[in-house]
Amino acid sequence: MIEHHPDHVFYAVALDGVSTEPSGRVELPVLALNSEQALTRDRGPVEEADLIDDEPEEVEEDGEGPDPLNLGTDADAATPDDDSDDDEAAVDDDEDDGFDIDGELTRLEQEGEATEADSSYYSARWNPPDWHWCSMELFDESAAELWSDALTRVAESAGWEPTIRRFYEVLLSVTASLRGELAQGPNVDIVVYVSDDDHADALLRRCLTPEQLSRHFPDLVS
Repeated sequence: MIEHHPDHVFYAVALDGVSTEPSGRVELPVLALNSEQALTRDRGPVEEADLIDDEPEEVEEDGEGPDPLNLGTDADAATPDDDSDDDEAAVDDDEDDGFDIDGELTRLEQEGEATEADSSYYSARWNPPDWHWCSMELFDESAAELWSDALTRVAESAGWEPTIRRFYEVLLSVTASLRGELAQGPNVDIVVYVSDDDHADALLRRCLTPEQLSRHFPDLVS
C-alpha cells in the first residue's frame, strides 16, 4: 500500500481488533494504516459542507437571500426613511468587502478543535476504524480460520489470560519489526502500534519510541 502511494506520508500503522476479554475464540488482528494526505482528504467533506452553509450569504447582495439575523419580515414591513437608507447602504458596504467574519471565526475554531482533538488517542487521527485503509485482513479467510483455531486450542489448554499475554507479546515484537522496516524516507516518523482501547497507555509505551511518545502523547510521558 505504501509503495503504491509514494506521494503520501504515512504516519501510522496499527494492528487492531484483538479482544482482551475472555471469549470462545482468539481472533487475529486486522491491519490498518493511514497517511497525512488521506486524513486531510477524509476530513474534506465536512469542510466543504461548512462552505456550502455559507453560500446563501452571497445571494443576499441581490436582496433575494434569507436574512441571517431573521429580520427580513420586519424590515419589509417598515416604511423606508433616511435612516433606513443609511443602514441599508452600510449593510451593502459590509457585504461588498467579501469577508464573512462569522464564517472565518467558525473556521478558526474548527481548526483549533481539530488540532486539539488530534492529540487524543481517541481522535480520528489515532482510531484505526476511522482511517482510510482499515480492517485489512492479514491472511485469506481459510488461513485466518486455521490460525484462529490453533490459538483457540492453546487458550483452552493453557488458559485464556496467559495465551493472550503471549499473543500480545508477539504482536508487540511485530510492531517493532515493522517500524524498523517502514521508518524511512518520507515515513521516517511512522508510528506502529497495537490498538486496544482497554490497555492503550501500556501498549503505546511499549510500541512507540520515547521521542514518538513525547511528540504524540505527552500525557503518557512519566
